[in-house]
Amino acid sequence: MRLSKLDHWAKSPRHRLLLLLFVAALVIRIIYCCINPNPYQGLIKGEIISDATEYDMIARTLAAGGGFGYYPDQPTAFRNPLLPFLMAGVYVVTGPNPVAVQVLMIILGSLIPPVLFLLARQIVEPAAAFLAAIAAVFYPSLVIFSVSTMSETPFILLILLSLLYWYRFSITTHGEWMSIILAGVFTGLALLTRSVFGPLLVLWFFYMIFASGRDRWQHILRFAAFCVLTIMVLLPWAIRNHVVFGETFWITTNGGFNLWHRHNLLPPDGTLYSRQDIQQELQRIYRFTRERIGAGEDPVEVTRPFLAQTVRGYLMRLGLEEKEYVDSFQGLNEFQVDRRLFKEAVTAIQRYPLRAVIKMAKNTIKFWDPYHDPNLINRDRRYNLAYGIMAPFLLWGIALSFLQWRRHILLYFAIIAFWCVSVVFILMERFRLPVETIGLIFVSVAMIILFRRAKKPWLPWVVIVSVIVINLIIMQFGGPVLQCVRETIHGIR
Repeated sequence: MRLSKLDHWAKSPRHRLLLLLFVAALVIRIIYCCINPNPYQGLIKGEIISDATEYDMIARTLAAGGGFGYYPDQPTAFRNPLLPFLMAGVYVVTGPNPVAVQVLMIILGSLIPPVLFLLARQIVEPAAAFLAAIAAVFYPSLVIFSVSTMSETPFILLILLSLLYWYRFSITTHGEWMSIILAGVFTGLALLTRSVFGPLLVLWFFYMIFASGRDRWQHILRFAAFCVLTIMVLLPWAIRNHVVFGETFWITTNGGFNLWHRHNLLPPDGTLYSRQDIQQELQRIYRFTRERIGAGEDPVEVTRPFLAQTVRGYLMRLGLEEKEYVDSFQGLNEFQVDRRLFKEAVTAIQRYPLRAVIKMAKNTIKFWDPYHDPNLINRDRRYNLAYGIMAPFLLWGIALSFLQWRRHILLYFAIIAFWCVSVVFILMERFRLPVETIGLIFVSVAMIILFRRAKKPWLPWVVIVSVIVINLIIMQFGGPVLQCVRETIHGIR
């Protein structure tokens, strides 16, 4: 890598760089969409993700005037609203055409690299910021989700925009009210896309209290104004939920279910993943729907009877031995079911604290696991080569950044917040993608320093090639060993 050229490009006029990054990302995503046009895909080849079809169901109902629900005039709040509303807006113009939504998602996904550059440019040197954005253009997981009707792409874009304007209004106590307004709006929209952004607000608030120095109160007042704006963005949806369910809650009715999914009082260990009956039923449904979709049927209509059941529908997957338990939820609305599941999950954690700690320790490890989630059919776990290669440089970049920790503190908090939510609640590999995107900044820092400080010009390439070779060896031969280790960890009770 010739850093002189990278430095030269990074110091080009900003508008030229942003346009270059956007166009490059757009081309890559269009090419991938032509190769694999499935709008409901995940990271596993051939996978149909239920979340994607559910978003599509709600969007079609919205566009047809039936309200926010899986069926007309049957409202739900199980899913975050922003993506279905975006999709419905497209469908109003084009009809229920997923390809039209894919065009929107590709455009949003192509905005991620330039926005990442703007964010990184406020924290690291121009060359490192430009390198992080280039990596985002080609990073496989970002490309894949840019052509899928999943919330990952708009969520990551909104997170980056939120962090961008958070940095701008937090580095000064004067002016920058437009940054505060934009930060509040983008944060509110991010929460309406996925609710896991919330803990970051708490971490940043405590930082403002304890580490803002002489300007503490000015920062806190500005942060309070930002929070008010965020609440104003959420308020219309909260009012809608109160009108529909007769209860006040801000965004969704899936928090209790997601916690209960991991911590409950059901045998054998209070974790739905360990229930063979549930896993077998899910595999049967997946095979059945995949065959019909493969025969040319509409994925949304095929999966609708199985997936559009909200919280109570997930409970129905329990076996006959839990029939009495399932029947006890009769007469409760969606919010009441979710609230009860949340209380049961808290009870399970309190009754079995050691078990809960072990589960969280497992999730802590799994969050950084270099393997994809298991395939629903045969439970195989493919190696995530791109993440495996970037992970060592990510750790190195974080370690190097500690010398300027105040400058990077918001990025640390973002990583910690997403990590902690996944540790406590349900965890899937794609939940780590925002961390991987932010992590590209640290990766670029490590790469730049590696090339700048190396005494021999060939040494950085030796390091990079060695990391790639080690990952290839693990991918080819390490599966059984790591699987044995993983099963040992998961066998802890």
